[in-house]
Amino acid sequence: MKWVLWLVGLFAVAVGFALFAEVSKGYAILILPPYRVELSLNLMVVLLLAAVIATYLILRALSIALSLPERVKRFQRQKKLDAARHALRDATLSLFEGRYQKAEREAIKSVDNESDAQNRAIALLVAARAAHAVKDAGKRDSYLVRLENEGEAAELARCVSAAEFLLEDKQYVAARAVIDRARQLSPNLTAALRLELRLSLAQGAPDAVLALTEKLLKAEAISPEQARRYRLAAWRQQMGGLIDAEELKRWWSKIPAQERENDELRIAAAQHAHELGDTPMAVDFLTRRLDASYSSELAGELGRYVADLDDEGRLALAKRAEKWLETERRDPRLLLTLGRLAVAQKLWGKAQGYLEASATLDPALATHAELAKLFKRLDRDEEARRHFDECVRLALAQAG
Repeated sequence: MKWVLWLVGLFAVAVGFALFAEVSKGYAILILPPYRVELSLNLMVVLLLAAVIATYLILRALSIALSLPERVKRFQRQKKLDAARHALRDATLSLFEGRYQKAEREAIKSVDNESDAQNRAIALLVAARAAHAVKDAGKRDSYLVRLENEGEAAELARCVSAAEFLLEDKQYVAARAVIDRARQLSPNLTAALRLELRLSLAQGAPDAVLALTEKLLKAEAISPEQARRYRLAAWRQQMGGLIDAEELKRWWSKIPAQERENDELRIAAAQHAHELGDTPMAVDFLTRRLDASYSSELAGELGRYVADLDDEGRLALAKRAEKWLETERRDPRLLLTLGRLAVAQKLWGKAQGYLEASATLDPALATHAELAKLFKRLDRDEEARRHFDECVRLALAQAG
């Protein structure tokens, strides 16, 4: 459409000049002593236009000729810049593809030809992550040092990346310094908070882990399931620092009721109580939960503490276990626990029945070991040997 307008305009100008030439009868006189020249006005106008156009073209050609070296330099710079941007794209793509050596090579090529500071920073980050992926800490750290020279715009990205690398290398003191720097630059940055959470967990700071978990959960930076796992890990660390049973009991009462329903945490608490010398407390941790909500895992865990209970404790536990058996007759772990209780109470026939029923439902190594010991105690050597052989077979199968 535009060229049509230009064509119409040119025709209009031509028609205007033609009409002007027909009606114009004037002339121009040029005097340059001793010469005098008379020209028609139309010719004079044409000559002036031609002179103006010729002057413009000469000056334009001269300008182009003088600027040619600078234009060549600009073209070369643009060519290198285009190559740098292409290399950066290739480096980023290669990093996500897992082609780390190519990613590092293309990233450094981009840094050498890039003029934009942010793009150089991105290229150095890609190179550092690629070097870290191939366990080349020397190159990785050299790229991070070069990144420090790219200004404040890249400082936060450098700190977050460096913190991740240091955490993976278990350099916790250095990681703490870098994370603190990242928190200074952006106090509420969730990436930095997650890194601090990992660091606190690795350094055994459960109070910090719990506080950071709640903060990240509130910011929706972690899922409720992740938050629960972090809490459990923190509570297990706290539990490890408890030195007597009363302290463990007070600590357990402070755990939220919903979290006390977690079987893994209960088993850990029971084991710690047993290690502190309070086996009845360990059994109480498990039986309370089993009374409220039966769990085969917890029922099997009870069998570990049978030998350390007194006669009264074994009798009470046996009564509760037989009550659970009314609804859980096909639970091999519960049957194994009842078998161990019967052995401890020297109820040999009952013990054999429970243990053989457990072995029928689940021929586990622990069950055959208990049967072997039982038959050995009863001087039934042939049956004891058969169960010992079965134990060896199962142990070899598990090892293989």
